[in-house]
Amino acid sequence: MRVSSNTIYQQSVFNLGNRQSELTKLQNQLSTGRRILTPADDPVSSARSLNLQQSTSLNEQYIKNTQYSNSALGLAEGNLQQATRIIQDIQELAIRAGTPAVTSSEKKMIDADIRGKYQELLGLANTTDGNGLYLFSGYKGDTKPFNELSYGNVRYDGDQGQRNVQISPSREIPVSDSGADLFVKIYDGNGTFTTSMNQSGGAKNLGTGVISPGTVVDPIKWADANNNERYRIDFRTIPDPLDATKTLTSYDIIDNDTTSATYNQSLIDSYDYTASGPRAVGVGYPRSYTAGGDIVFAQQAGETTPLYAGWDFGAKVSVSGVPKNGDSFTLEPSKYQDIFSSIGDFSAALTGYMNSEVGGAEFQNRLNTLLSNMDNALSRVLTVQANMGARMNEASSVENTNGDLNVQFKATISKLTDLDYVSAISDFSLTQTYLEAARKSFSSVQGLSLFQFIN
Repeated sequence: MRVSSNTIYQQSVFNLGNRQSELTKLQNQLSTGRRILTPADDPVSSARSLNLQQSTSLNEQYIKNTQYSNSALGLAEGNLQQATRIIQDIQELAIRAGTPAVTSSEKKMIDADIRGKYQELLGLANTTDGNGLYLFSGYKGDTKPFNELSYGNVRYDGDQGQRNVQISPSREIPVSDSGADLFVKIYDGNGTFTTSMNQSGGAKNLGTGVISPGTVVDPIKWADANNNERYRIDFRTIPDPLDATKTLTSYDIIDNDTTSATYNQSLIDSYDYTASGPRAVGVGYPRSYTAGGDIVFAQQAGETTPLYAGWDFGAKVSVSGVPKNGDSFTLEPSKYQDIFSSIGDFSAALTGYMNSEVGGAEFQNRLNTLLSNMDNALSRVLTVQANMGARMNEASSVENTNGDLNVQFKATISKLTDLDYVSAISDFSLTQTYLEAARKSFSSVQGLSLFQFIN
C-alpha cells in the first residue's frame, strides 16, 4: 500500500503528541498526588468525590458548632456553679441572722454581705459569651437581660427562647437559656402553696407563732375539686377552766377564697363567720393547738360536721411558738417570685427587725419564706445546670461522631482520587520509553524520499 510522506508525518506527529500528553498528565499526577485531575479523567469517581468533599466541609462546620456549643455551655454552667454557691451563701447568712444571739451591728454586717451577694448574682445573670451575646437573655442575645430599677426590683428584658446551634444534620442543641426560667419564674413557698402571717387590714400577729412552709403529702388529694387552695388559720386563746393561771389555745381552718361560695366558713365544723359573726367569747375553736404539731388539712376523728364530708386535701403545716388570741396565718397558691425580690424582701425584714418578741416572730416567718424561696431557686438552678451538663455531653459525643465521619469521608475521597505512586511511576517510565522510541522512529523516517531509491 502506498503511504504518502504527508501521512507519515501527520501520523508520527500525532503519536508523538499523544505520548507527550500522556507523559504530561502522568507528570501532573505525580506532582499533585491526585489520580483525577479533571472530571473527565473519571466522571463517576469525580462526582462521588465532589459529594464527599461537600459532606466533609459541612461536617467540619458541625464540628466547629459543637466546639462553640461546648464553650458556651461550659461558660454558662460555670456561672450557674457560682450562682449555686451564692444562693447557698445567702441561705447560710439568713440562718445566721435568725440566731437570737446575733446583735444589731452583726445584722447590719449580714445585710451588707447579702447585698454584696445580690450584686454578684445580678452580675452572673448578665454574663456574656465570648462573642458578646448574653447567656441568659433567650433569643435576644444582644439585649442585657436583667436591669436593676432599685434594690430588689429587677426587670427582665430578655425573652423565653433558647438559641440553638446545628451540630448534625438532624440535631440542634440549645446553647443559651432564658433568664426568666432561671431567676424569675420561681415559685414561692413550697412550690405548691405559700404560708405567711395574715396581715390583712394592717393587723399583725402579737404572739410568737411561726408557721412552716408546709407540705403536700398527697398531690392527688390536693387536686380535689373542693380544694380552693386559699385558707386562713385563726387562733383563739381562752382561760383554762381547770386552771385560771393557764390558757387553752385552739385554731380553726377557714375558707379564705373571697370568690368562693363557702368563703369565711370553717372546714372543720362548717361555722359561717360571715353569716353568724365571731364565735361566742370564751368558746374555743374546734381544734386544740400543740406547738410544733401538724395542722392537717383533713377531717379528723370526732369532727362530725365538716364543711365537706370526709374532706382530705393531702397537706399539712405546723406552727411553732405561742400564738396569741386573734393571731392568724394564711395559705395561698404559690406564685412566681424572682430571686432578686426574694433577697430584697429579706433585707427589708432584716433592717426592719425589732428586738422584741413580736418583731422576732415576724422576722422568723419572713426568714422561713426566704429560705423556702431560696430552696426553690437553688433547685431550679441545679436542674438547669444538670440539663446543661447533659447538653455538653451530647455535644461532645456528636463532635466525636462527626470527627469519625470526617476520617471516613477523607479516606473514601483518598481511595477515589489519590494516586497510586508505584503504578504511576511505572507508567511514567514506560511512557518515557514509548515517547523516546516514537521520536527515534520519526527521526529515522522523516528523511526518507522515493527519489533516494531512483538511480
